[in-house]
Amino acid sequence: MKGLQVAALLLMCTGCWDMREINHLALVDMTAADIDPKTKRITAYYQVINPTGISPRQSGPSKASVYTYVVSEQNPGLLTEKTGTIMSRMLFTAHMQCYVFTERFAREGLLELINYLELNTDRRTNVYAVVTDAPIQNVMENFTPLDRVPGRNLRLLMDWQASTFGMSKKLTQLEDIVKGVPLSRPTIIPILHYYGSSPVTESDRAETIKATETGFQISGGAVFIRAKMVGEIDQHTKKMYYVLNGDARRCLESIKVNGVHVDLETRNIQVKRNWGPSRLHITIHVNLRVLYNQQMRPLTLQNTHEIEQAFNRTLKEQSDQFVRLAREKDWDLLGIGDTKQGRGKWRDFDVSFEVISKASLFGNTRTPYQ
Repeated sequence: MKGLQVAALLLMCTGCWDMREINHLALVDMTAADIDPKTKRITAYYQVINPTGISPRQSGPSKASVYTYVVSEQNPGLLTEKTGTIMSRMLFTAHMQCYVFTERFAREGLLELINYLELNTDRRTNVYAVVTDAPIQNVMENFTPLDRVPGRNLRLLMDWQASTFGMSKKLTQLEDIVKGVPLSRPTIIPILHYYGSSPVTESDRAETIKATETGFQISGGAVFIRAKMVGEIDQHTKKMYYVLNGDARRCLESIKVNGVHVDLETRNIQVKRNWGPSRLHITIHVNLRVLYNQQMRPLTLQNTHEIEQAFNRTLKEQSDQFVRLAREKDWDLLGIGDTKQGRGKWRDFDVSFEVISKASLFGNTRTPYQ
């Protein structure tokens, strides 16, 4: 009798109807999007992982770690169906590591694409995103030397940059653009540069030791307001954006002391905002570590004080310049308009800075060799 009851219960179980065989899936590691400004036709690039290609024992034609497929349609909803005409497996994007957008696509705006991605549970927005100023074919048809899968290479590169800045959060994900739509403070998306006039095959990469001659670099940032790219900033301005908004806890800075260069690592950066009527005073506390000192003189207490003063002046000047750029571009880079004090009137605020630093780490010796 119990056996019949168990059998009846088993018949009522639906089983894993949504189970997918791995051999039936095209595992997408990275995808890119471009648009024709005239026809608005979207071109999508999908880098699909070749499981045999990431094995260290493989050689010959099967050694390619990824294959890049290209499809083009009038709207994003038709792209998945179009891939069925060129792929023998079902497109699977749940484990994707990075989105790459061309600059002209970013300037058209990403809101429509983001809404499309959010409608499907297989397509996530908590994935890294970059904007490239290079021809998209060079990016999507190029292999990376250390990490053979390009999407993983870009993810690790951005993880390392976030660690260099001492950031507790991811550098920038696609969902950050979504969160930034109602905000006054722009969202900064890393810019991906490509060195070289054409993509490089993996076999070419294996035969040369020059890792940086043709390859990727993440530097600078694309400025997004309401999910649309409105401009770009250089790497130094991006660093100031992270520091002054309290996202970065450390960075590198080169200053001049007594007419020569001194390179510093800033640690434990603390940013405090003090509000007044149409006024914002920002105090920055920093610990300094001397990395390189061109001064051929002992690091006395007086000289250490000179280093601190030179750093304070330099960072204050850079902060003032950052505010001037924000006003020139009409970008609320400090997010003043997102506070109750500055909502709707961030342009009217007088912003001032005070920098307080302390040099405490100098290495093995305070006296240079002569």
